[in-house]
Amino acid sequence: MKCHTLTITEYQTFTERECGLKEFFNALMSFSQSEGNECFLKHHKKRGEDYLKAQNYVGVIQTKYGTLEILPKCFKANSPSQTTAESQSKINKDFKYIHREKLKKFFEFENLKQQYFEDEAFFPNQDATTSSKKFLIFCLKTLRKTPFKNSKTSSLDTANTPLLDIFIQMFCYELLGLIAKGLWHDYVAMEKSRNYLKGKLLFNQHIKHNLTHKERFFTRSDEHIANIAPNRLIKSTLLFIKSLATSHSTHKLINRSLESFTEIPKSTNIKADFLSCKTSRHFSYYDDILAWCRLFLEGKSFTAFSGESKAYALLFPMERLFETYVAYMLTHSNSPTHTIQTQKSNKYLLRSQEAKELFQLKVDLHITLKENKQVIVADTKWKTLKNTEDKKHGISQGDLYQLFVYAKYHNAQEVWLIYPKPYSQEEKEITQIIAEWNEQKYQYTEEIPLKIFFAPLLFC
Repeated sequence: MKCHTLTITEYQTFTERECGLKEFFNALMSFSQSEGNECFLKHHKKRGEDYLKAQNYVGVIQTKYGTLEILPKCFKANSPSQTTAESQSKINKDFKYIHREKLKKFFEFENLKQQYFEDEAFFPNQDATTSSKKFLIFCLKTLRKTPFKNSKTSSLDTANTPLLDIFIQMFCYELLGLIAKGLWHDYVAMEKSRNYLKGKLLFNQHIKHNLTHKERFFTRSDEHIANIAPNRLIKSTLLFIKSLATSHSTHKLINRSLESFTEIPKSTNIKADFLSCKTSRHFSYYDDILAWCRLFLEGKSFTAFSGESKAYALLFPMERLFETYVAYMLTHSNSPTHTIQTQKSNKYLLRSQEAKELFQLKVDLHITLKENKQVIVADTKWKTLKNTEDKKHGISQGDLYQLFVYAKYHNAQEVWLIYPKPYSQEEKEITQIIAEWNEQKYQYTEEIPLKIFFAPLLFC
């Protein structure tokens, strides 16, 4: 069991000293230097010392010697408090109320389900690492067509469990729910020698195998068994993640799950077994589990490489997570009054003489007000603006060009740029500056208003 873990944030630089283990740092260097992995970890030298720098991907990289956790960078560690337990309880209560009101103000939370307000895990946490983990997991659950979407996380100990183990536990809890419903059995054609006549006698094989065994019959028959492709894939997944798990509680969950697969062999041809998995409305409860199996076994989000040691990376671009988070929160807050589409891409910049469309225009958020059909196009940016002398405050001119092209082609009446809300005292000044900027109603020649918003983050 591997227990050495280093937790950092996006764009954080670290050396062998911070890593704490030479072999672990060298394995991460080997990972970063493999083809295609520079977008996750960048290696550089300064004054003869090796440095590694995380990029804009969050998640985990696990090597033979330990695990690197990369978390969102938006959460600020709080300074230790000397307050009494009673006064601290009052501060936390007031803080939760203020935080709830901020969320309501931006996302119009009145339409959200009531349990969000009652769930203690929904609100801020004194520990920045735990808050960041919870925010990452929440963002993953907003991703469509992923196994995270329907996973239950209320029973997970996010504060004390390594991130990769959290993902494995999410899979195991979902699998235990599937086992409670019953493993999928199917009719499979079996050919073998039997001591009794069952099914169709295969005469040629009977002569070949049973010439000296007159008491046997070589037959083909359909048998209702659990040794089918989906269950073999689950068994292979359990054995694979058992080699990755680091905590005792995770191993306990895996072993508990494996008890139901004792008689089922692991897959000998993973690709073929996935191809043979057929969809059935009677066994739709297998869909999410098979999505998890694809995640782990087919390497859809894992990056494996060959080197001195083998590493596995489960990494996600933070820009995409922030985009789906904002879309999810806005959709669940305003569904009666707005239609919100993500990554809308039915427009193209050019059309060739052969009627081939070129340069797809893919807007992050396409918002339509149901009452008057007004269209708003919005772009989400996972970065912090600064109070700068040039008055642009870090807003990219290229981003604005792109956004106004989208507005033109979608006939939008308004364009938005949405950034994460800054929480450090120094960065809070920019929110007031931008608020004043928005009130001046800066406009371009097309008379399309530009508005800039700061989205509050859960658990922050």
